[in-house]
Amino acid sequence: MVVHDDKSESSTLLVTKEKQAVLFERGFKTWCENISVTIRKRLGLLPSSPLSPYVLAEKLGVEVWKLEDVPDLAKTTYEHLVSQQGDEWSAVTVVVNDKHIIITNPKHSLARQSSNLMHELAHIIKKHNAAQMFMSQTGYMLRSFDEKQEAEADWFAGTLLLPRTVLSHCIYMRIPAQQVLQDYFVSKVLYQYRVRMTGVNRQYRRFA
Repeated sequence: MVVHDDKSESSTLLVTKEKQAVLFERGFKTWCENISVTIRKRLGLLPSSPLSPYVLAEKLGVEVWKLEDVPDLAKTTYEHLVSQQGDEWSAVTVVVNDKHIIITNPKHSLARQSSNLMHELAHIIKKHNAAQMFMSQTGYMLRSFDEKQEAEADWFAGTLLLPRTVLSHCIYMRIPAQQVLQDYFVSKVLYQYRVRMTGVNRQYRRFA
């Protein structure tokens, strides 16, 4: 069993362009945009259509569980994971017998859960190495953290949800931001970040 455990949208989401230049390989962002369009095409969607991470998970053969679906999960563990103290986790991917299973934090908003799930799917599509969990000498559970992989998954997930084709369409058609958030399963934070980082707001300023 291997595990991905992430703090999607709250960890590396706001990586600056300067930091991206160091972390991302040349052509990575273009690849993300192209894959986003290709996936929509294979699902019979328009380039500007919403992409549900739940539909994509099913297409990839990835199971999405509710926290209560986890077998043999102790009541005390469940209560901690849904408590304010347990809010530091966003999603976890468990691989059992080559089968990916993703569990998202049920206490997060639906938009945040969508982002969390797409982040995990981004890891799977990119075939990232899972984080390694181990016990320290002091008795605390620790995990490895790959900054490059987390930044890639954040950017790729954001692009899958809101590629330039979608953002350009929404701005050109003057779709209100609140409607975009609802139609594309995203948070205000992610929407504003993608608009700012892609520069579509400047490109289509006369239509905003």
